Amino acid sequence: MNAYEAYEAYAVGPYGLVSPTNGELLRPAGSGLLSDGETLWPYLDNCYYLRVGREALVEEVVSLIQQGRREQALTVLLSDRRSTDIPEPDPRDVHELLRSRPSFHKAIELLGYGGLGWYFEHRWIIPTYLSGLSLLHWQVPRDQRVLEIGAGLGHLTAHWEQMGGADSICADVVFSHLWLSQRYLRPGRISVCFDATGPFPLTTGSVDAVLGHDCLHYFSDMPGAIAEMRRVASSGRLLIGHLHNAEAENFSAGRPLSLDEYKSLLGPSTVYDDAEMTYAWLEQRPPRPYVTTSGNSPAAFAFVTGECPVDPVGILPDPASYPSRLGEIIANPLLGAASPAWPSEKFVNEYARPFPYLESLRRPSDAEISRARRGAADSGELRKRLAMGVLIRPPGDWY
Repeated sequence: MNAYEAYEAYAVGPYGLVSPTNGELLRPAGSGLLSDGETLWPYLDNCYYLRVGREALVEEVVSLIQQGRREQALTVLLSDRRSTDIPEPDPRDVHELLRSRPSFHKAIELLGYGGLGWYFEHRWIIPTYLSGLSLLHWQVPRDQRVLEIGAGLGHLTAHWEQMGGADSICADVVFSHLWLSQRYLRPGRISVCFDATGPFPLTTGSVDAVLGHDCLHYFSDMPGAIAEMRRVASSGRLLIGHLHNAEAENFSAGRPLSLDEYKSLLGPSTVYDDAEMTYAWLEQRPPRPYVTTSGNSPAAFAFVTGECPVDPVGILPDPASYPSRLGEIIANPLLGAASPAWPSEKFVNEYARPFPYLESLRRPSDAEISRARRGAADSGELRKRLAMGVLIRPPGDWY
């Protein structure tokens, strides 16, 4: 199924995209183009560009698509940053990316991601990724469709889908994040680029639940974003993880709130210490709800609205049942024989010190890697090593 056919199949069902400007259902208007009756919007490689405030860029990309200049259109979209004060990549590097099939490591270099590229490349070892996995896998039945807002590359949704979860939707404000996700993590799935500061370009009730992990405190209009999340979630179920606590030391560049302020906004049915979510995933057990005690001030929280599903799956499946499209099991490249190779002092302060288990991680032996690859390892031990990120199974073209 090509991108045009994929959108047609998507648009005529209950999950149609709507225009961010006039609210009309978007319909195909030729290969790579959608129409709301007034404006044409681009979509390429299963990534739909529906940002507002980028009128000149949208017009330029639409014109290039109409002229059959697909590579130039993609170059413009891949150069679009979260805000205009962030330097764009060199167009020559973007052209090189489009004309070759580099590793993910090389791709993020060509797109000029800097430190953010390291974060995306090695996210499976970061504690906040594990807390997101715990939140998602323990709170959503496998057959439910999820919208991940502020998804970045959609690592969480990719894991969810690879482990048998329903095909879902990734949304982010940066097109290149979603495009890289399509190429390396979530091929053939739906990705939508839009701003969370206005109406979401999704029909009401178009997903079962919404996941927002490590993102809400960056939104300028938190109440508006929460209202839109509730609108598109048919069950009203929101999974909001790793929200920084204004009453504790944190490294957020956003606008964190206090626990009471978050509760007032979300009206959650359950509150968790986000660190508890990380350890629940490491130990492959259900997370324990947060209980306020004197002097207890978590660095970040996780919130769930609505009732817990009857049959959450939670733990990782037996590694022997992992889909064959995943890459080969390898040792995490950040782990050395003596100590892990962290990228900066900020990483150490934000993650390694609050999560001491990280400093104890070491590279697995060649014998352990060989047993894992042959399917000869104890399934429980292998599940634990994969949960910790000692062993990983990235796409084959990741490094």
